[in-house]
Amino acid sequence: MVRKLSILSFVAAALFFVGCGTEDGPDSPWGPGYKPPVDDEDGKQEEVVVKPIEAADNIVVAHRGAVKEYGGTPDNSLASLRNAIALGCYGSELDIYWTKDNDVIVAHADSNCQINRMYPWENTVEELRRGGVLSNGEVLPTFKEYLTVAVTEGKCTKLVLDIKNITGPSTVAADKRAQYCINACRRAIEIAQQMGAEEWIEFICTGNESVMKGCAPLCEAAQIPIGWMANKAASVYEQLGAGCKYAYRWANLSLEYMNDGFSGGKRTIDEFVSRGIEFSVFNADTDQQMDYYISRADKLKCICSNYPKKLLRKMGK
Repeated sequence: MVRKLSILSFVAAALFFVGCGTEDGPDSPWGPGYKPPVDDEDGKQEEVVVKPIEAADNIVVAHRGAVKEYGGTPDNSLASLRNAIALGCYGSELDIYWTKDNDVIVAHADSNCQINRMYPWENTVEELRRGGVLSNGEVLPTFKEYLTVAVTEGKCTKLVLDIKNITGPSTVAADKRAQYCINACRRAIEIAQQMGAEEWIEFICTGNESVMKGCAPLCEAAQIPIGWMANKAASVYEQLGAGCKYAYRWANLSLEYMNDGFSGGKRTIDEFVSRGIEFSVFNADTDQQMDYYISRADKLKCICSNYPKKLLRKMGK
């Protein structure tokens, strides 16, 4: 038996209105509209599917949470997520890594792919946390903790999980580094499934083809969208995504790859949407960049920015 907690579908609403709407579900310790699993008449625990209460009515994704507009809130902190939730953003982007104890940590590693001077795949969450706290005093959050906040405190703000590429150290074989990335995707899906909260998450994946090829079938099986951040022609997405509904059907590209007058790239929005591939960009931070992509918002899945509050205001709020 499956209890669906919200009948609102995620059909895109008017793109230029900020916030999630006003309809509330009943209060509960888990979040608006949540009801805990109960034993049905045959003694089996029914499955609970926790859906976002409302559909976001904007396409703004806060990069690593809403950070720079809130007094130096640290990247990937629960505080930064709460800022994005308060803004009613469509999504809050976060960076994930797989840990030695088969967990998923939310953090942005340094240029050596280390968190608190440790490689996450060689250390447990507890060990990584002992290496230091965030600048606001928070401990490094796990993905489960992040998802719990999204579900219990938010109504519409999804989590957009960036499966970070692992480029070092050179002493670790490339295939093993790729597998650590794939492990992060796999374990995050398992955690979301255990919470019944798959509809709260989406993935974006590094341009590393080996990582994407490993993550694509996982997301396809779980019916969770995954965007590929590869500077590849739309025809490549189309070819690799033949027969797929959730993998290779979304291109999420850096502005540096775009032929939009701001950089020397050659990719265009129309190249992808004309082939039925959803498209989004990161990070639109300047006034000119924001204005340009707002003018093309009807063709975009989302716009990621380090300044989501400003971007939402520019969209008419």
